[in-house]
Amino acid sequence: MMIDMLKKIPSAVKRYAKMTKREKWNELYSNLWMTPMIYAVLSLILVFITLWADLKMNVYKGMPSFLIVDYGLTKTILSTLTAGILSLTTFTFYGVLGALSTFSSQFSPRILKNFMMNAVTQRTLGIFSGSFLYVLFCLFFINEDTAQAYSLIPTAAVLTAMITISTFAFFINHIVTWLQVTNLAEQIKRESVDIIESSLVNELKPHKAKNPDEMHTQVPGGEGEMLQAEKSGYLQKIDFAELIDEAARDNLIIRLDNRIGSFVFRSTSIFTYWNPSPDYELDENKYLHMFQVGKNQTELQDIEFSINKFVEIAIRALGNNDPKTATNIIYQIGDLLIQLSEMEVFSPYLTDENGNLRVILKNLTYADYLYRGFASIRHYANKDAVITGELLYVLNAIAQATDKKDHRDIWNFTKYTATGFDHNLLYDLDMDRFNHILWEIAETTGNTDSYEKLITEMKN
Repeated sequence: MMIDMLKKIPSAVKRYAKMTKREKWNELYSNLWMTPMIYAVLSLILVFITLWADLKMNVYKGMPSFLIVDYGLTKTILSTLTAGILSLTTFTFYGVLGALSTFSSQFSPRILKNFMMNAVTQRTLGIFSGSFLYVLFCLFFINEDTAQAYSLIPTAAVLTAMITISTFAFFINHIVTWLQVTNLAEQIKRESVDIIESSLVNELKPHKAKNPDEMHTQVPGGEGEMLQAEKSGYLQKIDFAELIDEAARDNLIIRLDNRIGSFVFRSTSIFTYWNPSPDYELDENKYLHMFQVGKNQTELQDIEFSINKFVEIAIRALGNNDPKTATNIIYQIGDLLIQLSEMEVFSPYLTDENGNLRVILKNLTYADYLYRGFASIRHYANKDAVITGELLYVLNAIAQATDKKDHRDIWNFTKYTATGFDHNLLYDLDMDRFNHILWEIAETTGNTDSYEKLITEMKN
């Protein structure tokens, strides 16, 4: 009986139950209706309490005289506040649309969701919606025959209006603050660090092979069997813990053919698997449910998507002749890459609890993250000596802060950046600064022998 009931539960509900706390929050608050709906319910509860207190319990009889209001004045207060709060709510929605338009044109369309999911934005719209519904329903239920006077209803309405006006002023300040690129970049960086901690550290690191070099012996040969995707879209999320558990039960070794954030085409391979038993039949539905494919990229497990937000802001700043914004974004990307180096183990092998190889990731190395973070900026700044110098300065800071295992990748990207610059635009002071920073990077990464060769390539 219980099994039959569980089978009748919609798949969307089952998927929601398996989500982590962060994923549930993202699912609920990635739109603008959830928080206003909560505040609307709270406002209706407040309507019931104040009406019950004033109309049934006659609370006004025990209140001070200056809080007792007759029907006529109560109706005037409520009708005035209803129109006023509605007008203020409409103006606020226009403010939200204006802010979204500014973010999209000046920074990146990808950060609109960040503004929508911000707690201040959601609560502001919730307070406006709840306040309007409160005064509207109070105005609807009161009449001249129900009570001789009112106390809690007009008092609560006035307090609600005061809160609404204060919230409006606070929200205007919030929009102005968000338009400052330093605050926006800090918010995106916090989001990126959360992704690193939740997906790369908490989900994957416990399953990463302790001795990656020894895993090569467990990698199967041959072509293997492929599981095809049911629909086209972006690969948004993979349930790695369940995937490893099921692979261990079925004695499978799985190689992912796509990274999270990649666009998966229908009827193409989503992963390749090997099983030692020739009679084994894969339960395709069981494994496909572990892969979430949707029409948009999300930040749930895709650190590359968050890095791309930074890159888009920097490129637009370069196009708008705004070097200060571009420099700030380069610093934020550098700080994020340092944290990525500290937290992530760049191994493609995931094992079960017995240390057996179960999943082979289509993994990004530290060199890939460097390229995705700085390559586009380097391309658009190849005629800007100041921005390129700042980029080299950040690479030097990354080299000093990271472990030696990443130094080769940093030096290779440094050469890529230095040789790609148009050196005909460099003057003596620019060249001195370039050479000084390059020497520091070479010294930090242990590539002083390659420094002279790099300088020669630059001159040629």
